Amino acid sequence: MCSWRVMKKPWGLPGIYGRLLDMWQLEFKHPYALLLLVPYALMIFWYLYGRVYGHDSVIAVSSEKIIDKRKTFRVRTYRYVPALRFLAILFLIIALARPGQGIHYSSIKNLGIDIMVVLDVSGSMAGEDFQPKNRLAVAKDVVRDFIKKRESDRIGMVIFAGEAYLQCPLTAEHDMLTDLADEIDFDSVSVDGTAIGDALALAASRMMDSKAKSRIILLITDGMNNRGTIDPETAAETCKDLGIKIYSVGIGSEGRVSYPNPGGFFGKRYLVNHFDPAMLEQASSLTGGKFYRATSSGVFWDNMKEINMLEKSEVDLKIYHEFYDKFEIFLILAVSLFFVEILMRSAYYRKIP
Repeated sequence: MCSWRVMKKPWGLPGIYGRLLDMWQLEFKHPYALLLLVPYALMIFWYLYGRVYGHDSVIAVSSEKIIDKRKTFRVRTYRYVPALRFLAILFLIIALARPGQGIHYSSIKNLGIDIMVVLDVSGSMAGEDFQPKNRLAVAKDVVRDFIKKRESDRIGMVIFAGEAYLQCPLTAEHDMLTDLADEIDFDSVSVDGTAIGDALALAASRMMDSKAKSRIILLITDGMNNRGTIDPETAAETCKDLGIKIYSVGIGSEGRVSYPNPGGFFGKRYLVNHFDPAMLEQASSLTGGKFYRATSSGVFWDNMKEINMLEKSEVDLKIYHEFYDKFEIFLILAVSLFFVEILMRSAYYRKIP
């Protein structure tokens, strides 16, 4: 994925206002020339000081009293003529600093990876050993957090129990994926059981045409394969041939686990969870991934953080800068003001009655 970013402003009154503001958002190629503003400011100060406290030699006439008595328009405006020269000098200093506007382009080449989250939604995920939530609720929280941190990656999701279904294909629209993850519950798959092999095969099939640099399957389950037509070993071999890594997380504590009683009349049920860590570890190691055992909610979060650190995305960012000179504008203004001042002194203000 490659994108170009450049700031654009629309026309219309708001757009014109913005463009006028942009005229003052300048960069300078020779900023040290702006140090000339220091003697420039001293020159203006000395001129104003001389007009207020000293002898004003700007208007060379025989008697200022005569001028005071005959304040014509030409007399009243003559005192402002020096401002033209000061403005001209100011614009000349700015022109020497080589002002311009820079436009920055950023080329972002996304080298993210493709990830298929394979989530177990079978009845055993209702186990309440991850208090205060059940296993599925905690798994959904962890998956949402994982998706949020993988900004540059395409992520899809497969859910499974006795059958496997595609919840979402690979997508960069992470908000949509998170919304779909929120909708997952124990009724998402009608057939109970644990078809791990079918789920892995379905996830792998959705990444066969992927051109991503790296492709991984994130398998989250608490059981052992007891349903489906494809065994996990065969599915793992297929993933290996396709260059897809399997990271598996086996969640759930050992021993008897409390489950809600559907009838609600006799309190909790306590069942022993049947789990096959050897199968998950074999599938992960075969494909170059890793197996994690999460016996508590805290360990589960730590496992997912480690997976997030192991499989990092790469972003190739290139920044381009173009500079457009604007010094000509200030140079033209400076020359024009000098010319107007000379013209006014030699013609219009040559003789003041």
